[in-house]
Amino acid sequence: MKRILELYKTPYGLSIKRGLALATPFLIVGSLALLLNSFPHEGYQAFLSTMAGGTVSKLLGFLYTVTLGSLALILLITISISFGQMVQKDEAPLYPVAAVCAYLAFCGGLQGQSVYVFGADWVFSAMCIALISSGLLRKLMGLIHRVKKLHTIGADFMFNLSIKGLVPIAVICVFFGILGLALRSVTDTGNITNFGSYLFLKLFNEIGKNLLGILLYVFFSHLLWFFGIHGTNTLEAVAKQFFEEGVEINQALISAGQAPTEIFSKTFLDTFAFIGGCGAAFCLVLALFIASRKSNNRKLAQVASPFVFFNISEIVIFGFPVIFNSAMIIPFIAAPIVLTLISSGAMALGLVPMVSNSVEWTAPVLFSGYQATGSMAGSLLQLFNVAVGTCIYIPFIKISERKQTAAFRTSVKDMEKAMFQCETAGKAPELMTGTSPFEYAAKALALDMENAIDRGQVQLHYQIQINRDKTIHGAEALLRWEHPVAGNISPPLLIDIAYEGGFLPKLGLYIIEKVCQDVQHMNQIYFKKLNVSINLSPYQMEDDAHLEKALQMIDGYDLGDAQLVFEITERVLLNSSPQMQQRINRLREKGYKVSIDDFGMGHGSMLYLQNMAFDEVKLDGKLVTQMLDNRRSKDIISGIIKLSEDLDFRVVAEYVETKQQRDLLRELGCDIYQGYFYGKAEPLEEFVKRYLGNGLN
Repeated sequence: MKRILELYKTPYGLSIKRGLALATPFLIVGSLALLLNSFPHEGYQAFLSTMAGGTVSKLLGFLYTVTLGSLALILLITISISFGQMVQKDEAPLYPVAAVCAYLAFCGGLQGQSVYVFGADWVFSAMCIALISSGLLRKLMGLIHRVKKLHTIGADFMFNLSIKGLVPIAVICVFFGILGLALRSVTDTGNITNFGSYLFLKLFNEIGKNLLGILLYVFFSHLLWFFGIHGTNTLEAVAKQFFEEGVEINQALISAGQAPTEIFSKTFLDTFAFIGGCGAAFCLVLALFIASRKSNNRKLAQVASPFVFFNISEIVIFGFPVIFNSAMIIPFIAAPIVLTLISSGAMALGLVPMVSNSVEWTAPVLFSGYQATGSMAGSLLQLFNVAVGTCIYIPFIKISERKQTAAFRTSVKDMEKAMFQCETAGKAPELMTGTSPFEYAAKALALDMENAIDRGQVQLHYQIQINRDKTIHGAEALLRWEHPVAGNISPPLLIDIAYEGGFLPKLGLYIIEKVCQDVQHMNQIYFKKLNVSINLSPYQMEDDAHLEKALQMIDGYDLGDAQLVFEITERVLLNSSPQMQQRINRLREKGYKVSIDDFGMGHGSMLYLQNMAFDEVKLDGKLVTQMLDNRRSKDIISGIIKLSEDLDFRVVAEYVETKQQRDLLRELGCDIYQGYFYGKAEPLEEFVKRYLGNGLN
């Protein structure tokens, strides 16, 4: 099992997982249409059949058919396109086309089909073909790229891509066409799922319709579900042959004045074992409400709860997910097995009447128990089963969430390491591209962050800056966000996530407005001049419209005597175009100071002072931390300070962590210090209370 689950870390396994996630909207729409069209109430059904002459019912049927009823087609597309995006994003559009064509070739086309080949009972076949065809296309496209004659110089990219895909797609279609013909000649069907049902029929013919048979039926159907295969459809032939007639036998016995003898039937399973659908999904949803600590899982429980009440389970088992989740395989299989044992035992002991009435599978929990047995004891048994099933799920919900949390935290830490490596190499990170191993984790983080910005949950902390005479010079506003799962995330990663996610302008304006609001709060307590530094990213400085919006926003606030200082990095300075100089001058014209961050270690730092006017430079932290042991670092700092006297800019030393560092900086002529020696960055209220309210005045 462990080796099998390891496969789901490969592109094949990840494409299934992502494909199922992409299918979720279609599952919800289809489930809702099915629920509205199958609501088990005679009056409602009579009303529905007369609405617009039955058109509403037909429309709901169409919605179901093209969504949940076409699950095989949907998964063909979502799985194959997910695979394509992971292995070769430019060629990704070819993958779903190849998968659908391969599938139709396997089925023998659509004409003359007696069954709907895109239905849920064909899901296993569709998933297998999506994966195999995608793997083949990847290999064949790799080979065809070596054939240079297929490339037409000067032609459109999509034309060249189509020409290169011609032979691979033809080979794939021929391969699956032959495979389908071979299977149909052997089994009279091209459906791998149906082929599997024949094997199960042979097994159950040997066992019979007893307790062992029903337990094996429950086990195999849920094991198949766990691997994304529609277990109940796969074993439909078994259910019809062995368990469907149980209710009819009991009704005949009752009519003859005899006691019913058949415990097991399809209604027995739907009503007492599969409460809420496969895996006793009603119990899973209740367990999520009780034990889940993750907001997305609680939201899933809210969305899924009305559906599992009517035994529609796809939303929760695909959405949590249960499918391919190693932490959930035990409760997913164990819960319905335990409920089967409890229910059959209760009926064998005469505590609950045996099922004597067929009940629509969409009949809600508690009502269905009464309808099936004609007794309140049936409803009470369901209630007891729900409690037991929920208790089975609760500890595994916690385990699964811990795994989800650990995996997400690991992804975030790995993204931070990748960010650091990119910064060291002077490259821009690309965390959300199809080739990035962090693509989906980064996109999830981006969605969380943008939502946090909208809710005002992204915070600013302030780190004190102290003058030589121990008075307050100012503070630097530093971006902070504590993710509810991953914890505190490094600001460089936040900036890149916002940039790649397309909402960096929103974040930039949010930070500036937050600083203005915080400065107004500081002014109510501190009545002297205060320099407040704000970091501007390279992306923000490259957008004239964004800069003007920021300046207009600041104009809307009365900042009193506070002085805003905009810190820009060397990456901004690398773009020494006239437009960039104009933007810097624009800031200074508005009365704001401009500071060069991390000055002294980059390429051509001195040249920037020659070409542009600045009010402040902040010494690179490596210079400060190394100056006690590195004579060159000390000499560089000394040279910068002497240059500041001639060019009339001030010098701020960051990363001042010890008294020895502060004293040496003072000897060299540096007058402004920032670092842990004076204090760490703190939330606004703590910063105001510690520094502005108490003094260093």
